[in-house]
Amino acid sequence: MLTLYTAVGTLKFQKTTGGKTIPLVINNRQEYGLSDDELLLWSCLAFQILTLHELQDAYTLRQIQKEGPKNLSFQHYLNRLSLHGLVVSGIGLTGVDALYRLLGSLTIIPLEDTFPIRLFGCIQLYLEGSIGAKEFGRYLKKKPSSPMEDTILKLAEKVSLTTAELITSMDQKKVIHNESDIMDELYTEPETTYQTLVDDVQIHHTQYPVLQAIANLYLNKQITFHTC
Repeated sequence: MLTLYTAVGTLKFQKTTGGKTIPLVINNRQEYGLSDDELLLWSCLAFQILTLHELQDAYTLRQIQKEGPKNLSFQHYLNRLSLHGLVVSGIGLTGVDALYRLLGSLTIIPLEDTFPIRLFGCIQLYLEGSIGAKEFGRYLKKKPSSPMEDTILKLAEKVSLTTAELITSMDQKKVIHNESDIMDELYTEPETTYQTLVDDVQIHHTQYPVLQAIANLYLNKQITFHTC
């Protein structure tokens, strides 16, 4: 079995009345304050999809680079973030199954492909030791999207969809223009919920390009995910 992890939500920094800056993650219209170590772990998964071993290695490397005292264990912070729904996981027999179980129930949130977002990604890669300072120019350039990625972005900008809803609508050639179309076209039975839809979708080879495009958009920092 393979387990994959990623972070959900959108990070922002807010100043308190005392002038201190605190990190907050917004997920499903709720704000969660993070400790320094929680932010460290969450940022390891921001725009990343990692196995547990890869995540622990990335977290340990950043802890070594971090100044100040080391606090509680990696597993403690992973459990806390998972409990608050800010880190999610998916388990499957294959990489495709695990990826779908990871992303299937998550809502796709398009992001503005702005220079600051690309700069954040460069800094993250630089701190991980994945790129050098001379490579910033290449990574700061806006990455071109495939036709499938463009289609997904345009649809996600019009209406809020989970990965399972988007895959189902494209697989069945359903036309989605607004929220009511989702209910009319995808939830045709009273007992159908977003979670049963996730469970009912059986990923097959014709759906791989859609799932791959969604993952690519996330890894390229063009979308983020929120939980329902």
